[in-house]
Amino acid sequence: MLLKVNVRLLDDGPEHLEGEMPAEAFLDGFQDDLVRVTSPVHYDLTVDRQGTELLVQGKVWADLECGCARCLKLFPAKLAVDDLALLVPLEGEEAAERDGDFADLTPPVRTDTFLALPTKPLCTPECRGLPQKATARDSRLGDQASADSPWEALDRLKL
Repeated sequence: MLLKVNVRLLDDGPEHLEGEMPAEAFLDGFQDDLVRVTSPVHYDLTVDRQGTELLVQGKVWADLECGCARCLKLFPAKLAVDDLALLVPLEGEEAAERDGDFADLTPPVRTDTFLALPTKPLCTPECRGLPQKATARDSRLGDQASADSPWEALDRLKL
C-alpha cells in the first residue's frame, strides 16, 4: 500500500489525502534498536502541483515504543510531524516514482518522517541510567575509584 496521488487531477487544484498505512509498509525495512512503531502511520496531507514539482504539506503521526538510551526501560512515545512541507520533483534524478498518472509520495514522506524519530530517546530528561553495581573484580580498586583520573586507579593496580 503506497501513498500515491494522481498528477493529472492536480491540474484542477490541490488534492487532500487522509488515511493510514500499516507500519511495516511505511517503514520499508527500517529497524532501530531503541525505537519501534506500534501503530499504523496516519497522514493528513494536501498535495498541489507547482510546475514540475509537487508541494506536499500536512502532518504525519504514529505511536512509538522506545527504549531509554540510558536505562533501557521501555516507554511509550508519539511521533508527530505537524508541519510537514516538501517539494517532490516530477522530473530529473530525484523525481517521484511514476506509474502512469500516479506519483508515489511514500519515499519522500518517509524520509522526512524518519528525521523526526528520536535518535537517543530518554524515559525522562533526568534519567541517570543503569544503577552502578560493584562487582567482585571492581572491588580491588577500593577507594581508588573516586580518584581524579580514571587512569590513575588503573595505574595503581598490581596484577
